[in-house]
Amino acid sequence: GYSSDTANLLLLDPVSGKLLDSMTGFTGDIRCSICYDTATKAFYFTSKGGYLYSVQVQKSGSSWKLANQKRLALGGMSTSTPVVHNSRAYIGVSGQGQFTPYSGHNITVVDLSGNVPKIAYTVQTQGYPQTSGLLTTAYEKSGSGYVYVYFFDNYTPGKLRVLKDSAGQTAP
Repeated sequence: GYSSDTANLLLLDPVSGKLLDSMTGFTGDIRCSICYDTATKAFYFTSKGGYLYSVQVQKSGSSWKLANQKRLALGGMSTSTPVVHNSRAYIGVSGQGQFTPYSGHNITVVDLSGNVPKIAYTVQTQGYPQTSGLLTTAYEKSGSGYVYVYFFDNYTPGKLRVLKDSAGQTAP
């Protein structure tokens, strides 16, 4: 679903598979992979309800718990696994009509550097970028300070999008 607060996040022991904790009430299906950012010590994922979520895993006595849930409205559903680098998240977001060209589909860049995530800017796309992006830091290391993130539109004919971004940037 898109609007029900029925999705659950499960924390499993990686060795035994035992359920360690769960968190409920996420809006819309969680259909992406979950990524971890060492800088914020948080796990990030999106939902078909149109949110970017973050949660942390904390040790509580002898057990592990999910904590500190935050969410940011993206303006449209997402099945895109966030690509997180340098306090930024790069996410594909659907527009009004999933297969209607230029109906609000976009690549959303989120600034994660503050206490509350906020949208830095969006880049319109013809189709819904449903997959996760591919990020390269090759040029960042060469002194330019920029990363490049590649996304494909899910539309015929497909388009490859290349986004050049750096920390603090507020427009494409």
